[in-house]
Amino acid sequence: MRKLENFAKYTAALRPPIIPFEYYKAFFLSIFLITGILFTSLFFLRPKIFEILEIQKKINKERKMLADLTQKAATLEGLDEIELTEKTEVLLKALPPEKDVANILLTFKVLGSQAEITLQGIQVDSGDTFSLKIEGGTEKIIRFMERIETSYPLMKLEEIAVSSREGSSTQATAKVQAFFLPLPQALGSVESPLSLVTPQEEKIYQDLLRFTPVLTEEDMQTIQSGKENPFTF
Repeated sequence: MRKLENFAKYTAALRPPIIPFEYYKAFFLSIFLITGILFTSLFFLRPKIFEILEIQKKINKERKMLADLTQKAATLEGLDEIELTEKTEVLLKALPPEKDVANILLTFKVLGSQAEITLQGIQVDSGDTFSLKIEGGTEKIIRFMERIETSYPLMKLEEIAVSSREGSSTQATAKVQAFFLPLPQALGSVESPLSLVTPQEEKIYQDLLRFTPVLTEEDMQTIQSGKENPFTF
């Protein structure tokens, strides 16, 4: 009998303890509350996190822009303003920004006078191609044609034909192409990289300095004021 009582006590000790239902209820309630808080926090925090990331990207972009602008400003400060102004004036005279027929006609008139030839007529096609009818000595006509291609505004001799010879006087026709380059409509944004003159462009400019300007400032003022008709030869 005593053995049975001891066995019952032994088996009772081996049984797991009975946990009250209130304990499970409190445990699951705690899990539910913690999970709810986490999901709620993520729901409200996620937009803020994305906003912070976007702000950080914007800050990094603005920092880079500031660094580029600082470098650009330092480069601009190191440029020679007088030299750039002189180069700009030469280039604008050599390659005008617009079709200036009156300027080209006056150029032909001045070159013809310097070469001592007679311009009997000029025909203009599309504002940039000119057909010339010339009379004078052969060497003088040659000198006139050479001056056309070694002066500015830039022009190119495309065709020349000798039509007749009468004694020491020669009649010839020539077709000359004039060049124009419109100014850019926009100079680009402040953030865009600064375009510096390349060695090749500098070489072209130096080559251009060997060309001879035809019109003086007085001639240009004459065209602008309209005091003289360049179509009159």
